[in-house]
Amino acid sequence: MSRPLTFPEANTTVAQLIERAKKSSTPVEIRVQDSDLVVAVLPRQELDKIRALRQLETKLAKKNRPKTPAQYLAETERKLQSYEKKYKMSSAEFYRKFQAAEIDEDEFDYFDWRVYYHAYKQLKKKVANGKRQTA
Repeated sequence: MSRPLTFPEANTTVAQLIERAKKSSTPVEIRVQDSDLVVAVLPRQELDKIRALRQLETKLAKKNRPKTPAQYLAETERKLQSYEKKYKMSSAEFYRKFQAAEIDEDEFDYFDWRVYYHAYKQLKKKVANGKRQTA
C-alpha cells in the first residue's frame, strides 16, 4: 500500500513533505527521525476507505459481542409473540395444550414454538436470578 520514505533533512517543512507526497502516485509513509512515529500522507479516497473499514470493524465487533440473557429473553419474547399472533393463542395456553396432547402435532411450527417457550421460561428465571444477585 505505501512505500516508506525517510527525509533526513532537518530543515524540511511539513508543507515540503506534503508536496513531495502529492507527486507520489501511492500513499507515503514519512518516518520521524529519532522517534517511533510515522506520518502517513495519502489521497482522501484512501483515507475514506480506511475510515469505512474501521466503521465496518466496529459494527462487526458490536454484532459479535456475546448477548446477555436479557437480550436473549427479549429475542425469545418477540419470537413467541409472532407465534401467538399467527395461531391466536398465548404461549402458555399453547404449551399446556401441546403437553396434554390436546392439539394436533402436524404443525411444523409447534415444535419450534415449544422449544422457544421452554427457553423463555429458563431465560426468565436466569434474568430474575441475575437481577437479585446484583441488587
